[in-house]
Amino acid sequence: MVRSSLHVRALGAAMGVATCLAAASAPTPATASTTATTAASTAAVQPSTAVEPEPLTVTLDDISPAVVPWRGPIEITGTVTNSDTETWSTVNLYPFVGGEALTTPAELEAATEVPASEEVGQRLTDSGPYDSVPELAPGESYRFTISLPRTDYRLPSRGVYWFGVHALGEGPQPRDLIAEGRARTFLTFVPRNAKGSVDTAVVVPLRRLVSYAADGSLAQVDAWVRTLEDGGRLHGLVELGAAAGPAPVTWLVDPALLDAVRRLSLGNPPRSLAPTQPPGEAVEPGDGESPTPTETISPEQEQPADEEQELSPELAEAAQVASDWLEDLREALAGDQVLTLPYGDVDVSAAADYDPDLLELAARRTGAVLASWDVTTSPAFGSPGGYLDRAGIELADPATTVLVTDRMFGADPPAVVTADQHRLVVTSSGAAAGGPLPGPRLSALSLRQRLLAEAALRLRPVGSRPLVMMVPDQWSPDQPNDFFAALEDADWVDLTDVGKIADGPAQTAELDELKYPDRQTARALGPTLFTAVRRLVAAGETLQNLLTRNDQVAGVVLDQALSGVSYSARLSPQAAQSSLTRSTRWIDTRLEAVEIDAPPGVTLSGGTGKLAATITNTLDEPVTVVVSATSDTGIVIRNSEPQQLGPRSRTTILLPVRTRRQGVHEVTLRALDADGNPLGSADSFPIRSAQVSKVIWVVMATGAGILFVAIAFRLVRRFRRRHDPEPEAPDAPHDAVPDAERVP
Repeated sequence: MVRSSLHVRALGAAMGVATCLAAASAPTPATASTTATTAASTAAVQPSTAVEPEPLTVTLDDISPAVVPWRGPIEITGTVTNSDTETWSTVNLYPFVGGEALTTPAELEAATEVPASEEVGQRLTDSGPYDSVPELAPGESYRFTISLPRTDYRLPSRGVYWFGVHALGEGPQPRDLIAEGRARTFLTFVPRNAKGSVDTAVVVPLRRLVSYAADGSLAQVDAWVRTLEDGGRLHGLVELGAAAGPAPVTWLVDPALLDAVRRLSLGNPPRSLAPTQPPGEAVEPGDGESPTPTETISPEQEQPADEEQELSPELAEAAQVASDWLEDLREALAGDQVLTLPYGDVDVSAAADYDPDLLELAARRTGAVLASWDVTTSPAFGSPGGYLDRAGIELADPATTVLVTDRMFGADPPAVVTADQHRLVVTSSGAAAGGPLPGPRLSALSLRQRLLAEAALRLRPVGSRPLVMMVPDQWSPDQPNDFFAALEDADWVDLTDVGKIADGPAQTAELDELKYPDRQTARALGPTLFTAVRRLVAAGETLQNLLTRNDQVAGVVLDQALSGVSYSARLSPQAAQSSLTRSTRWIDTRLEAVEIDAPPGVTLSGGTGKLAATITNTLDEPVTVVVSATSDTGIVIRNSEPQQLGPRSRTTILLPVRTRRQGVHEVTLRALDADGNPLGSADSFPIRSAQVSKVIWVVMATGAGILFVAIAFRLVRRFRRRHDPEPEAPDAPHDAVPDAERVP
């Protein structure tokens, strides 16, 4: 429930109403209060406590110029909203300025933790309300504009000051001097005669969780559309970089993110098994190198693959949004430094522990989109939080830009470090932390004002320390077009890129001296995810070996697998594990679609022979298969030559068999790819060897020999007696009857 004006009054009194009253009765607008700033510094070291929201919510939209001008007014724009359940009237708006400068990064950091209810500056009231709204009903907003002349305030010294707006109104209780709403930020004052400048680089990271469905299409398309379209985070980051115009910007890009958006721009298709090579010697159904022709499978035998369909309205819209984003990014990258993270934004520290070779492989991949744009890139390591352990840093080659947070160093961190022959660029955690409460810490205004404040504290007449700010990983710029334009208000800020800062002077350090918190070790990915990635990668390579004319699917699977061990996977390692497992099963199903069928059983009557096996390809693409047989040592079956099958076809092959001993042998036939990796299909059957013993063969041979000798002996005797005279038959009486006709 929104607190009432009475509650505000009581809380204000407890926090130091005397200070506010003194501020309101200041004799001249040039007088600045030091009490409030001192109190703020003291309160900053204490943990902030939760307080009820104020009845009026004040939001700052812009401050122009972004730093204290030498002359001329500061224009402040914003909104005041009635967040109460009661109507507020005569709402007056006043600017306020801190009394003492913040001059160290530690003071600046402490200031961001000051409770929103703490008075930190003097309200400027002598010129009357700078803007006013007669009445605000519950939920109603008013957009205000305040023009603050330079003569209305005086700053005692160089540094960073509290700056903001107070809203005072009349509501359920009579008007008093306690603000019912307030907004604040930092305002930097650097005198006109200050010497030197600060090299400042802004790093815009393009990284995001890239999650795939089992078939290789992108998961959660609606979330992709939200982040890529106007108002989305990735859309805002591209707008931010484009708004820099000719000013240098450093992009830190995960190439997998760009390839994922390109897939979405093409309608989010699943991974393709279609040929990527010209036909050449590829077989068609009915041809092939098999001993027998292949046979095309009829639709009744196998269900045909789904035909391509036109994009749904949702996918068509997503494709257009993705295409527009890619085109905008391509224009924004022109002329800027582009650093590429290991493909998939691989968790460097975890990979260094569990799979360094995979990290090296990811670091070499620049992705299809960047390659097609012909953009000059260089490799980089950098985690979202800026922490890298020693093992991860040591895997970086000399050409790799290593970005680390200043939280890995002591109280006075350097800008560039040479540690054990590795060049480290140190990013400012303070600049990326944004502004103070109340209000959003990471609005474009808060982040810009904090960046200017951090730069001002590094300014020296000679040898100013460079400043590198990596845009917060999950930052969604609300007003990206004004960010870089406002930085030009500070002529002591020299925008440059990370490459030029890395080439500058560096301090030396030892990698062992760098701080790597235990919580970062605990958050790193474990070995099971890397094992799952390797399984998916191996399955993709086997799938490519199987497909006769596809030489790209293994690379596609590798790219998708690498995203499974990204820094984003730290948020939900179980979901990443499930995604990898589902993709592996999807590929295994395709591998098993090539089936091997063996005969029910085989009997060999001799020591050698051939057995027939049938290979069936139920895929819509041509494949190359090798049939392998395994058994005991009593039988030898050679692997087949690679067999090419056309889409949805089958063929029968003959495998030479040689037995070493008689008996029954259990044989298993398996389908392999050309490199000998199993596809999953197998069939087992018995082979009975009926080989006759040598003794029986000797007996049979001896009997045959005796038979042949007897036949030869009879033939010789007949040949010798062929000239002997025939014997005369005896005379028979005329009435004699042949024996055959006699009746007994």
